[in-house]
Amino acid sequence: MAHLDAYNRLAALRKNRTGAAIVEMTIMAPVLISLALGVVEFGRALHHHHVINKAMRDAARFLARVPVDCPTGPGTGSVTNSADIDTAKNLALNGAPTGGTPKVSYWTDPASISVQVDCRDNALGVYRGPAGIPIITVTATVPYQDLGMLGALGLSARTFTLRHQQMHIGE
Repeated sequence: MAHLDAYNRLAALRKNRTGAAIVEMTIMAPVLISLALGVVEFGRALHHHHVINKAMRDAARFLARVPVDCPTGPGTGSVTNSADIDTAKNLALNGAPTGGTPKVSYWTDPASISVQVDCRDNALGVYRGPAGIPIITVTATVPYQDLGMLGALGLSARTFTLRHQQMHIGE
């Protein structure tokens, strides 16, 4: 008789659905929260990548309008005035020629930005202009500071390395 009573209780418990939603939510909540935080982290990283990429473009466009030295023929040139390089770095970091708030809160080091001037050979006069056509390349290497989600997933820190090239337009 006790055996039948226990069987009836188990059958009634199996048919009872109260509390099933809370058990399902307890199982799914960590998965859903992790997924939501991952989407937020990915979106933030994508936004910062875009901002840094645009900053490189702004700096290269600025340097395309300042005086540069180019040897005759191919080789490495230089920006004539080093203050122009400082201004370009400040444009990239802060969006202003001097001072300002950083575009990305953790990217404040001007040393993370490099400027290179390459002179392309135009000795045959294929392009209108001098024998060496300057190409300005601005590169930034920025370690991405995540909100903690990458570390929680066991992923290593990421570093953005972005660059933009701009042909010298002239003063």
